[in-house]
Amino acid sequence: MRPFILGIGVVFTLMACRPTAYEATMVDGEWVPNLRVIAKSKEYETVRYSRAGVPLYAEIYRPERAKGALPAVVLMPGGFVGVNSSHRDAAKRLAKAGYLVALPHMRGQGKSGGTIDFGVEDAVDARGLAHAMKQVGGRGDFAYVGISLGGAIAKNAARNDDKARGIVSIMAPTDFKQQREMLIGWGRHEKVERWDGWIGGSPDDCAECYEQRDPLKHSEEVAAPVMFIQAGEDVLIPVSQACRWAETRRTMGRKVFTVALTNEGKPWKGVLKERQKCVMPFTGWGDWKQDHLVFFPALTHTTNEAVWRVTLDALKRWFE
Repeated sequence: MRPFILGIGVVFTLMACRPTAYEATMVDGEWVPNLRVIAKSKEYETVRYSRAGVPLYAEIYRPERAKGALPAVVLMPGGFVGVNSSHRDAAKRLAKAGYLVALPHMRGQGKSGGTIDFGVEDAVDARGLAHAMKQVGGRGDFAYVGISLGGAIAKNAARNDDKARGIVSIMAPTDFKQQREMLIGWGRHEKVERWDGWIGGSPDDCAECYEQRDPLKHSEEVAAPVMFIQAGEDVLIPVSQACRWAETRRTMGRKVFTVALTNEGKPWKGVLKERQKCVMPFTGWGDWKQDHLVFFPALTHTTNEAVWRVTLDALKRWFE
């Protein structure tokens, strides 16, 4: 009997590793995972879902005393360190403003399985999560807020999606080749090696790997309004990348309104540095169905109260 018992165990193990029918459903042609609440704390609920057998997790934040279905926000974290306290603080801030917030653990980070792939599979996961928010109290529409790399992934996730109300892209890269060159210039060769491993090679070895991750190409397929927040003293994301994004959107026929603010969120009245002048001319706030480039000339690669006020204002107008 023992060999038979072992055989049954192997069968069950193999079945557990295979993607199952209950992982997801198709809704209006969209892949929508089935979310399962597995834990609750005072601050958030943890949901588990999966795609092609890869276990994925997200934290769900709710407004206090919320009633009825809510507009949803998928908060895309940056970096490759997993969800941290600053991401959770941002999620709580958004929930306090009245939104149902999903903070996903990206592949290969936090609780989620799989491996880091620099945003390709993460974008598919995030899009499915956004469409699944109705299962946990969402009303069916949603926006993305992406921080740093999360802003680039959000653009990928929102391509050709008429349910997306908008994207707030906070200090996000638009040119990964340039980012890689900057790392080489700084002598960060160990980080370059990690990037090449995640992406699939260098630009010379795997040009198509960079093509499929190109945020500017993804931007060409995003119909939702985008608010692109750029810091003028960001040593990680050059101002020129924000300007190239704005030009890409204008070439599509979009209007891109440009606004300059101090670190306190007041109108900027100072003089720009030469490398910052590509953001000009400043138009002031415009039609919220179009795009905005919000420039903080004196800000570094960090969020502050003014950045979050601008973010919340955009979300409020998109969900009106």
